[in-house]
Amino acid sequence: MITEETKHIIRLALEEDLTDRGDITSDWLIREDQAGEGWVEARQDAVVSGLMPFKEIFLTVDPLLEVTLLCEDGASVKPMNRVATITGNAKSILKAERTALNFLSHLSGISTKTAEFVAATQAWGTQILCTRKTNPGLRELEVAAVRHGRGDTFRSNLSDAVLVKDNHLGIIGGVEDLAEIVGSSQEGKDYLNSGKLEVLTMYELELAVKMGWKQLLLDNFTVEQVAEAVERWGEVVNLEASGGINEDNLKDYAATGVHAISMGAITHSVRIADFSLEVDWKRNPQG
Repeated sequence: MITEETKHIIRLALEEDLTDRGDITSDWLIREDQAGEGWVEARQDAVVSGLMPFKEIFLTVDPLLEVTLLCEDGASVKPMNRVATITGNAKSILKAERTALNFLSHLSGISTKTAEFVAATQAWGTQILCTRKTNPGLRELEVAAVRHGRGDTFRSNLSDAVLVKDNHLGIIGGVEDLAEIVGSSQEGKDYLNSGKLEVLTMYELELAVKMGWKQLLLDNFTVEQVAEAVERWGEVVNLEASGGINEDNLKDYAATGVHAISMGAITHSVRIADFSLEVDWKRNPQG
């Protein structure tokens, strides 16, 4: 299902590439009636994401194009596996090609890396989460890509859930002052269960547990500190580790038994997945 927000992003991306002059190379070289079939194939092992915007881009350029998806988002593909075919006007296919591949490659890069992290931590049952460190305008698609890789997110936007971070605490005075605010209303007490509190030290962690928070984010804790936190409170509090975690130490953190690990890198720093459009041109729409 393509949302109106995604359609808007697609239109902007196409306008960026085509401008008001269109594809001057294709317009110069290719006959108006030239048609054919293109297919998109993987050039690497990947987990696919972004098929819906990929299809929408071609249909936005030319509603008469026939786009057939050969797999679903979340599918694992190998080099030379085809994921889609596009049949119709040659100029239209070429006008949409790069924008469509950009979306597919970027989003599949996210789902592929997420799947790698999920597989690496599977032995401990660790949940892999993304953060709000996403590319402007693409969060909905990027979070979906994380989910296609079997990851998730605690919140997709600021209205999804309460997450009390260090800057909030710095403004109100600290964890100790938070206790008074929480206890002053039923809303605050409800957030102890549905919300999450970020803590920076073992002292703040202990105060948070005593306050009654059920979900805590351990920010920039060492592996040893996370292991201690899990040993002391892992059975009564959901613990998420974040900050300073990468491919080299991911398994070390997962082995502590922490419930979740969040990594901004899976949305803002991943390498794209390599897909290519191959073509078989015909001289006219009838073939």
